[in-house]
Amino acid sequence: MRTKKLLLTAAALLAVGIVSSQAQSPVYSQNVVGYASVVAPGSQYTMMTVPFVIGVSNGADEVFGLAANPSALPPGSTILIYSTAATNIPMSNVGQTLGVNGTLPVPAGSYITYYYDPEYVGLGYGAWWSDVSDDNNLPTPCLPVGEGFFVFPNGTLTTTFAGTVAVNTGGSISTTMPGSQYSMVGSVIPYAGNITVPGAGALTNNLPPGSTVLVYSTGATNIPLTNVGQTLGVNGTLPVPAGSYVTYYYDPEYLSLGYGDWWSDVSDDNNMPEPSLSVGQGIFIFPNSSFNWHQTLQNQ
Repeated sequence: MRTKKLLLTAAALLAVGIVSSQAQSPVYSQNVVGYASVVAPGSQYTMMTVPFVIGVSNGADEVFGLAANPSALPPGSTILIYSTAATNIPMSNVGQTLGVNGTLPVPAGSYITYYYDPEYVGLGYGAWWSDVSDDNNLPTPCLPVGEGFFVFPNGTLTTTFAGTVAVNTGGSISTTMPGSQYSMVGSVIPYAGNITVPGAGALTNNLPPGSTVLVYSTGATNIPLTNVGQTLGVNGTLPVPAGSYVTYYYDPEYLSLGYGDWWSDVSDDNNMPEPSLSVGQGIFIFPNSSFNWHQTLQNQ
């Protein structure tokens, strides 16, 4: 059965009620506020996304509340942000901009590594560095809604994201993804559940057939495999080691024959359950051509 659910609590999704002294009924804001707790085990990678607009820029300091509590993200933790296009990140050091080596070149299809170490902030340094040697400061990483990232916390991390949903009630948003390359993304609207189900969280409204979705598995798991009306035997599960990806290949062409639309590989050997996401979870998408992930925040 394909179902979806909204993980935000009813209280979290309540818009702010404003009652005029002369009004007979409440008038509700279109802005939706909420919160979601996401746990990342220590000393291993977890793929995340920030499900709300937080602060001025969705900077990591705002997202994790580091101004009030610098240890909210354990010092010694690392954030990896995937760069689809080549870029250069400016590096600096106490009061001076570096010379010819003053930028960190980031090739397309690679990660920008932000190492978090606030111990020298009082000496005029920043809290984010290019590596564990604290050689050069990097600007505070920005974690926009809908962009995925990896966090490698130096100790178990439990983060309660609290902010505003990026889309007003009844509003829509589209995330553009280039074809034939990976994009590290997350649901802009904080829904959880199967991503094929039509509605606010649906990915497959216009996902090109032949596209691939990668879901990172922090712990070891087994994915059940099936084929037209039968459960497979001893090889009926796909073992997924800890710290690896579950690969979902999207091909709906055999739906009318009783097959599903998600497969374990491009040969359409065996059906897999459709990908299911939790609030705050990031994924990789490799579209077969450029497309827009279109989402709508429905009236509740």
